[in-house]
Amino acid sequence: MATFVVLLVLLSALLHASWNAFLHLSGDRLWLLGMMSIPYAVVGAIGVIVLPAPAPASWPYIAASAVLEFAYCVTLIRAYRSGDFGQIYPIARGLSPMLVFVGALVFAHEALKPLAAAGVAFVSVGIMSLAFRRGMRFSGESVPYALLTGLFIATYSVVDGIGARLAGNGLSYIMWVYLLWNIPQFLMVWRLRGGAAQLFMSKSAAFKGMMAGVVALTAYCLVIEAFRYLPIAMVSALRELSSIFAVLIGWLFMKEKLTARRVIACALVTCGAVLIRL
Repeated sequence: MATFVVLLVLLSALLHASWNAFLHLSGDRLWLLGMMSIPYAVVGAIGVIVLPAPAPASWPYIAASAVLEFAYCVTLIRAYRSGDFGQIYPIARGLSPMLVFVGALVFAHEALKPLAAAGVAFVSVGIMSLAFRRGMRFSGESVPYALLTGLFIATYSVVDGIGARLAGNGLSYIMWVYLLWNIPQFLMVWRLRGGAAQLFMSKSAAFKGMMAGVVALTAYCLVIEAFRYLPIAMVSALRELSSIFAVLIGWLFMKEKLTARRVIACALVTCGAVLIRL
């Protein structure tokens, strides 16, 4: 059973990198964001109907998480505008566990364990390597947005960790977040892209966009299911391998250069994130 669950987590990592790659390749990322919101909103609506309401104490966290998720999506599509997928994705994903760890150290006074300290160092070096181009020139067009994306991921992770506990039912909590995040997001795209006539001009494209949302949802559900059978730290660490998948996807399907520096930097980010999680 354990081996099968590990494979599910690795599949989740691959799916997460895949929907991000689809977003990166999209000719209209904002439109795709709107299409991806549809399955999220549908699942969220069903969830809030059939599940018990979250405890009142969790509602500020639900609202904050919805805003942070929306901000995360906006900064992510901006980061993908000019940055390579194999550069932006590892920065955004690798920064978040480091920030969560540092935040826990500063605000919760958690002890600095040797493995975690090594992980922070690895992530820092790896991100610095990815943030600079040849000749040590800072890649300023997209890297700041990738860093901001990582900040939002770290923040909503902490908010969700607290909010889900206060809610009394973690699934109820996330269903309300999905609903309150994706309905405004879809309405924004609806307005900016000229309503239904423009959004659904191509039914096949709209279907593919919604399937990207289904892929993202599936990736998350696989991780939630894995938490039932494996330690949380192990699942979280395995999920960080999505950065490796991102570099491979960028090389295989986007013709991005697989330089030794990028491979080493990505490996450092991934190893560092794993050490922090463990």
